[in-house]
Amino acid sequence: MAKLTIPKLKSSSFKGWVFVLVAGGLLTVLALIDRGGTGSLLPNQADGSTGCMLEVAADELYVRAGPSENAERIDSLVRGARVDGTTELSGGYRRLEDGRWASDQYLTPLPGYRCS
Repeated sequence: MAKLTIPKLKSSSFKGWVFVLVAGGLLTVLALIDRGGTGSLLPNQADGSTGCMLEVAADELYVRAGPSENAERIDSLVRGARVDGTTELSGGYRRLEDGRWASDQYLTPLPGYRCS
């Protein structure tokens, strides 16, 4: 079995702009992984399968497990993201395709879709 050897780094390795750029790149990749990949950043996630496609009109919209501000926050969507919704409304929240809920006031129905 091969033995993995990690070289000892000198303190001079951690100086200068090269280190800053490399560390910044690695932190960016880790942040994307922590957020769940780049899927949440892409604006066109919906396929229209429910007949109701909505666009997020808030900088960040929390997606919840139920139709309440007190329900568990399970995801978030960014402005311009498109999601498949349903016509079901409860307490100002709209049920999304996958059973999750989001505040309806920040969801704009796209032309050509029936969301009411």
